[in-house]
This record gives sequence, C-alpha cells and structure tokens, in this order.
Amino acid sequence: MRFIHLADVHLADNSTFDNSLGHIIRENTWKSFEQIFINNKDTDFALIAGDLFERSFFSSKDFKNLFRIFEDYGKDIYYVTGNHDYFDEFNTIFLNNKPNNLHVFTEDNLSLFEKDGIRVYGLSYKDRIYKKDFNYDISLDKDFFNILLAHGDLSLNKTNYLDLDANKINQIGFDYVALGHIHKASNIYNIYYSGSIEPHDFSDTYDYGYILYENGLVSQIDSSLMKFNSIDINAKEFDNIDEIINNINASLSDKVNFVRLNLESNDDLNIDKIKKSINASYTSIRLSYRENFGNIAKLYPNSLLSKFENKFKDDVDPTKSRAREVGIEAILRSKK
Repeated sequence: MRFIHLADVHLADNSTFDNSLGHIIRENTWKSFEQIFINNKDTDFALIAGDLFERSFFSSKDFKNLFRIFEDYGKDIYYVTGNHDYFDEFNTIFLNNKPNNLHVFTEDNLSLFEKDGIRVYGLSYKDRIYKKDFNYDISLDKDFFNILLAHGDLSLNKTNYLDLDANKINQIGFDYVALGHIHKASNIYNIYYSGSIEPHDFSDTYDYGYILYENGLVSQIDSSLMKFNSIDINAKEFDNIDEIINNINASLSDKVNFVRLNLESNDDLNIDKIKKSINASYTSIRLSYRENFGNIAKLYPNSLLSKFENKFKDDVDPTKSRAREVGIEAILRSKK
C-alpha cells in the first residue's frame, strides 16, 4: 500500500508581502501542489488534512484548476476541511462540480469512506472554530486498514480548534493517523503531521513537503520550491563587498529564495549593489552600525548625523545606547 499525506497548502493565501511578491509565492505554491500529484500517480490514494485553500480568496477559477489537478491524478483523494477552508452554505455549491475521485468529509461528526480493504475516518470544520469534543468511543474492524484524517491540535489545553488527545487516539488502534493544522512536520506514535507543503514567510523555517507511506515505511519528502532565509553578516569578516555577496549566494539553496539580511558594518556599503547581486526573488537588508559611531559622524560634520551623535556622546546607559544605534542607522539609510 502506498499513499501520500499532505496538509496546510493554503492555496490563494493572502500574502503579507506586496502584490508582486505575493503573486510569486502563490504561483509557486500552486506549482508545488500540482507537482506532488504529478510525481505520485503511482500511489494508491491521497489524504489531505485540511487548510487546502484560503476560502476568502479562493475563486471559481481556482476551484476549476484544483479539480483539474485532482482529475489528472486519477486516484482516490480523501479530504477533510480545516479552519481556513471550511465549506458552508455559501461555497458548498462548488462541490457539485468536483471530480468523482475526490471524497470530501462534509460533516463535523466522524464518518467514513470504505474501499478495497481501507477505511478512512474523518470529520471537517463548518466554521473557523470547531466547538465539539472528539468522540473516542470508536470500535474498529481490524480486517480493514483504518485511517483517521483530521485537522486539529494535539494539545492539553483547550483551543478553538479540534482538540485531540494523542494517548486516547493511540488506544483506539488506527493503522495511520493523518493530521493537519501544525505547519511543522512531526509525529507521536503513528500520528503524523505532514507539515505545510511550502513556507509562506520568514517565520517558516522548517523543511516543507508531504508524507509518503509505503507498506509501513513513513518518509517525509522535501518537495518545496521556496525557501525563506534570514542571514546575519558582519562586514568586518570580509575584505570587500564582492566577498560578502559571494558568501551570501553560497549559503542559498537552489530553490526560489527570499532573503532577509541583517548586515553589520562600520563602513558605508553599496546596499543597492548587494541587493541586485543576491540570487533571490526578494531581498530586504537591515544595516547596523555598531562601532565607531563617532568616526562615522565625523565624516558628516554639521549634519543631522553629527548633531544626533553629539547628543548621546559619552552616555553609557544601555537603553539610550541602543536608541543611539537605531537613530544613526535610520539617518544613514535615509541620507541619500
């Protein structure tokens, strides 16, 4: 038996970046999603554990493209909704056009699909909040390979989502538990979070992709196309700006890179050159001047910079010292 398990795709995500960059992220997420199904046509079926799309931004055109990908895959797809992609009376109409191989759990109570010795149990969200308690009183038929598919929290504390107890689920005896909601891949017992298929901002620092199950062997497949990189560079460690650029590019992956650079320097560097030379679709640079502020100010006598420096001169208070740094950085960034 071979199947794939993915979750938290967030197609049509409303990016926190500007429109052009947000478009790159959305476009690559769609491409990544489609590629997973193209590369796994030899599997028996697929599991999608919620937050497949952002319902507020998902259009009829998006549904058409989604259903085309599923039809091309050709195998059965079992899908539960989460807190971002729930179906209600406003968007259930789109399910009238779904392909026959897509099996959607539309109820927030546990139900099942059965086929070829496999039973997939699942339940879906009908709102952003899941208010019901999970029913652990389940008797499984061991003649079947039993799967639980859900979008929820393995949490000891009460949340607004589907709260699940790992120990109680383990005692039920499912052969595989496919979860979504947590974007980082992890597992306990045979309960697996696949993680998100792609990162979407600089807080996403893990490996991304999906799970491939092959006759009892569970593998985390890194299929992501994008990577967000936060890089710290001290210019004093390099002889020139070209060495800095080469070092940054050498640290980047062969994916679509987004870079946030924290650059510490005592010199006035050509920031535009650095930005243009980094092999990334997006680069932001935060420039820090942490030493020799007096020397820097002397380069600009009778300027706002020198007046600001003199105001804080010889002040050793840590808070004022940090305010001094931030102020000088702001002045230097805006001097042109």
